[in-house]
Amino acid sequence: MKILALQLEKSSGCALMIDGEIVFSSSEERFTRIKSDSLFPKASIKAALEHAKIKAKDLNKILICSNEVTLYASLVNLYSTLDVKDQLRMMKLYWEPKLVKNKKRSFFYFLKDKIQYDRFPFNTKHAKIFPFLKKNYKHKIDQNDQKKPFQSSKDAKKVSNFFKDVICDYLKVDKEIIEHTDHHTCHAAYAFFGSPIRHKNSTIFTADAFGDYLSGTISKYDKKNNKLIRIKSYSHLDFQLARIYRFVTIYLRMLGDSHEYKVMGLAPYYDGSRYKEVEKVFDKMQKIKGINLIFNKNIKNIFYYLEKELFNYRFDYIATALQSFTEKILFKWFQNILNRYGGSHVTFSGGQSMNVKANHKISKIKKIKKIFICGSGTDDTLPIGACYNYASKNNAKTIPLKNMYLGINADYDFRDLKKFSQYKVTKVNNIKQVLNCLLKHQIIAVCRNRAEMGQRALGNRSILADPRFSSNIQKINNAIKQRDFWMPFAPVILSEYQKKLIKNPKNIESPFMTFAFETTNFAHKNLIAAIHQADKTARAQILKKDHNKDLWNLINLFYKKTGVPGLLNTSFNLHGYPIVNTIFDAKKVFEKSDLSALWLNNHLIEKKI
Repeated sequence: MKILALQLEKSSGCALMIDGEIVFSSSEERFTRIKSDSLFPKASIKAALEHAKIKAKDLNKILICSNEVTLYASLVNLYSTLDVKDQLRMMKLYWEPKLVKNKKRSFFYFLKDKIQYDRFPFNTKHAKIFPFLKKNYKHKIDQNDQKKPFQSSKDAKKVSNFFKDVICDYLKVDKEIIEHTDHHTCHAAYAFFGSPIRHKNSTIFTADAFGDYLSGTISKYDKKNNKLIRIKSYSHLDFQLARIYRFVTIYLRMLGDSHEYKVMGLAPYYDGSRYKEVEKVFDKMQKIKGINLIFNKNIKNIFYYLEKELFNYRFDYIATALQSFTEKILFKWFQNILNRYGGSHVTFSGGQSMNVKANHKISKIKKIKKIFICGSGTDDTLPIGACYNYASKNNAKTIPLKNMYLGINADYDFRDLKKFSQYKVTKVNNIKQVLNCLLKHQIIAVCRNRAEMGQRALGNRSILADPRFSSNIQKINNAIKQRDFWMPFAPVILSEYQKKLIKNPKNIESPFMTFAFETTNFAHKNLIAAIHQADKTARAQILKKDHNKDLWNLINLFYKKTGVPGLLNTSFNLHGYPIVNTIFDAKKVFEKSDLSALWLNNHLIEKKI
């Protein structure tokens, strides 16, 4: 069985499953080089089919990862074109009149300067079904459009047919093989079937800001029928934890739906008690009672409520309070659910699963014997979950994800290599050559083998450095990353020697950097560049040899030389851009940065000094 699943909104992309195994998955941003691109995933689809060496006609099923696909996200490329000023403007001109004053407001009018008529598929014949897309796809938008919904639930069927027609026309397939899969069903299936935990006593959690009118679900595993059974759903009107986090991010003048991780990174820097005053603000908004999550219905506009209530507090108080509140709610939720429904094995996905600090706290619940969180639980992995869900429903055997190296290969030939002729090019015959670069305090960029799927670089599209020297933090920031001073880097550590560096009493597997761990005194001195400087935690990638043999061998050699079984690992990208995909992306970044070494499959590229 060959299944292709498509994400058509934020972080568009695809996944391809063949006979129960995910053989390819990638986000469109890796090809377009536009962060969080919502462009129809033409390049991802093409790459998936080419990788598997199949044609579209060979597909048995095509899945769309939402029951109701929004139109505006793609038409305006919502998550790529809006900056912080736009999001603040949206709060004032769209949400405030709509939610507080009950005035009709159209995204169409508000985002009129962002609409990209020439983007596929809005420049095709299929777009004519929408009245606001006139001939030549030019429409003069006036004030009257304010009262016309840009897209309502009534349009859902029309939008669905539009995308189905586009898919049929593009791939030359029959419409009958295309169907929708519920947003949170995708998250849940990814969380469970993608993990190595397929225990009869498993409980599966999903939590995010919004997806098909839900913000969370609880599911149990039916071992007899090899499928998930949803036992509880949470409306987006009741469970608003992720949206609170988003709006606080915007209030702090960072980019919502993107920079929440910065707020999480900032939170540990305040170690006083005044954050508790701020936490009371959040306590009034979202409560938990038993297994139910209750939002204060008197708050019609979250952003303006926060703006009023947080005005007198410092930004670090706010970040600390928000993270504390988030951890508290999620901990109680998980604990109460497990008390009610049982379950010793836990999996988790959705945007909230990216909060590694909260994940660490959740893992301490006594009832949890094992917990696993797959990589990048945000919407970019929905296609993987859709594939797993469809296969399990049809009694097909599925294989857990062995790793996240699901993208394209960093292939090159002699002609490609000649484009690096201005640099020192060395054939890598022994991995000790790469080790020597590290020991000489060089920062090494890596573009090798298959690209990682998701938001974490896991060694194939990474920047690696010696973690023993705090000076490497500034060196990397100066060279390429330009990160905010409070943002930590992360380590990749050998599973066999993890006790030297992190405290992991439940022996949690974290191959995808989904947990923050407390670190040892040894790590405080020898992993200093790859841990959070405020609370001494580490978002560790715990590496086994079968995950990435070459990376494991490199770290093992480093360990033998230094006694430290880990390296600093951060993503290989320029600030504000996606992680590199091809060796040509790598070359551009290498040239635009002060990086001194680039490790390709079999070659080491060094700038001549």
